[in-house]
Amino acid sequence: MKNATDCKVKENTDAIQNPNSSRSNRINEINNNNFNNTQNVLFDENYDLKNIENMNNYLNHYSPQFKENFELTEYIDSGSTGVVYKGKSLTGNNTQLYSFKFCIFLSKNKKRSNNKYHEIIYQKILHHINISQILAFYKINENSYFSVSELGKFGNIDNFLHKFLKRNYLSETFINYLSKPILEGLNYMHKKKIYHMDIKKGNIVLDSETNTKLIDFSSCFSYENYSPEKKIKLNRIGTGRYMSPEILNNKEIEVKYGDKIDVYSFGITIYNLAFGCYPYDLNTVKGDDYNGIAQKLKTAVFNIPQGFEISEKFKDFLKNVLELDYIKRYSIKDALNHPWMKGWDIIWEEKENTGIQENFIIRLISDNIPKFNKYIK
Repeated sequence: MKNATDCKVKENTDAIQNPNSSRSNRINEINNNNFNNTQNVLFDENYDLKNIENMNNYLNHYSPQFKENFELTEYIDSGSTGVVYKGKSLTGNNTQLYSFKFCIFLSKNKKRSNNKYHEIIYQKILHHINISQILAFYKINENSYFSVSELGKFGNIDNFLHKFLKRNYLSETFINYLSKPILEGLNYMHKKKIYHMDIKKGNIVLDSETNTKLIDFSSCFSYENYSPEKKIKLNRIGTGRYMSPEILNNKEIEVKYGDKIDVYSFGITIYNLAFGCYPYDLNTVKGDDYNGIAQKLKTAVFNIPQGFEISEKFKDFLKNVLELDYIKRYSIKDALNHPWMKGWDIIWEEKENTGIQENFIIRLISDNIPKFNKYIK
């Protein structure tokens, strides 16, 4: 399998540290620290960086410049590649909130590979309205770094559900509004010959203008050097229940079908958003039990949970993006051309006519867009 260097982008950290984006000018550059004289280090692989006090202690020790320029305000998420915090700039009158992703390896036994800037490289070459932009990148030491990205007003969709709505599902109207931008962002990535490989609620954000954006490119895979007919076998990349059957089963697939991996993860995401649970009875399997999930999918049958009313158009859409056979599953193009997706234009027109964005979000939450409801029926 190819690694991040397949992206054909030179790993030039100096260039990444000084992006040309005008938005990044709001953020002061932090100089690299000298770590050669770090005696009495108190941090090891058992140190919990998900605790904001611990994170601040670490930064006080290794990166005092960070604390002079930025303030962390809230822990957001963590994964295999790093810890993410919400924060703000302490310079000027900038009130914008940012996402800080720290890729920190405390143990000498956890060295980063040659593709340690994997995510940064991908994010720097992807420029699309529905893809979150990296504003700055700073190297801490040989094996650790952090990046600064734009952060939506409401954070990721998972955060939006639980912190703002206090529930685990969205209206069909809201899901439709999110879906087309996600698919268009993925379509752009696939034209760049890159699979996202980890679409889920936590990797989708809403910005201050309620635009949908994809984040987290640490699992991306480039197929730039493969012909469409070439067969590839990808490792289990992504997040357990969101992984497609062909990934879970380490099945070889032709490159031309690769976009359907992201389509399946997208399908799991919107199903979860619609009903607050996973399809194919996956709630009964642990998220990291890859073999258990794979076995469950072998005998799975698509269904809609009782007690929920959705349109027939949406039901048909879900069934096709969640098709277990990747040959029969919808491609990105198929999904974008489905009748249910055509309703997005109606919702967007309502957004343009709604002056206050908070009012528009309330209408999305409550399914209060009559023209769309009439269309989907």
